[in-house]
Amino acid sequence: MSDSELEKSTMISTRPIDDGMPPRRRVVTRMFYRLGGDTLKVFVESRAPELIVEPFDTDQDLAVRIGTAEPVDLIVWRQRPGESDILSDVRAVLGPARRAPVLLMVDAYDAALVSRAMAHGIAGLVSTHMSADTILCVLRLILANGTYFPCEPAWLAPMPVPEAAAAPSLQRGAYGLTPRQLDVLGYICQGMSNKIIARALGMRETTVKAHVMQIMRRLNADNRTQVALRVAQTGFLSAHALPASPAKD
Repeated sequence: MSDSELEKSTMISTRPIDDGMPPRRRVVTRMFYRLGGDTLKVFVESRAPELIVEPFDTDQDLAVRIGTAEPVDLIVWRQRPGESDILSDVRAVLGPARRAPVLLMVDAYDAALVSRAMAHGIAGLVSTHMSADTILCVLRLILANGTYFPCEPAWLAPMPVPEAAAAPSLQRGAYGLTPRQLDVLGYICQGMSNKIIARALGMRETTVKAHVMQIMRRLNADNRTQVALRVAQTGFLSAHALPASPAKD
């Protein structure tokens, strides 16, 4: 065999074999303790062979890894004990222009944290008390360009408001909304669609859509979930009764 033929044979033999399978997705985790990262890695890779998990227990190592040319598909950010402002720490380590979606893993959460996470462009939030199978489902959801945020029923329950304080609030117009927009807002917080709201209030669906857009603008919200979260604990909806029958706009 000539040198050229030997060289050609060597090139062919070392060429990666294409088995027709899509490349494995890379999940980088910030676990701050090695055992936790290794446990998550073993579980995820055993249940989801399409994923590769790379655990890091220091922010410095994580930042170096994120800065390499090797692609990252998802970052799992585990909250450290005593970490008071997890979102500020995410921004400090990963920078404002993150190249991959971020999933927060926290010990406890509330409506304020969920709302802030949404506003900061976080892709999802899970609790360490969730089952491993549930967390794996959330990983797959975010890798499919979805988002996941928990929502507790209590967040949408209006808080009692003293009668003396309720009237001035509504006279000024809560959030700068009109009485009709407050009607729409009440139904948004019950999870109703534009079509159902239009039927309930005797309005055109296009009119409801315009009211929803104005409500989102007034509340500086990106979606209906954020709207509900931001008014969940204000209590003004308890003083603004929903109409009992459809009315004309």
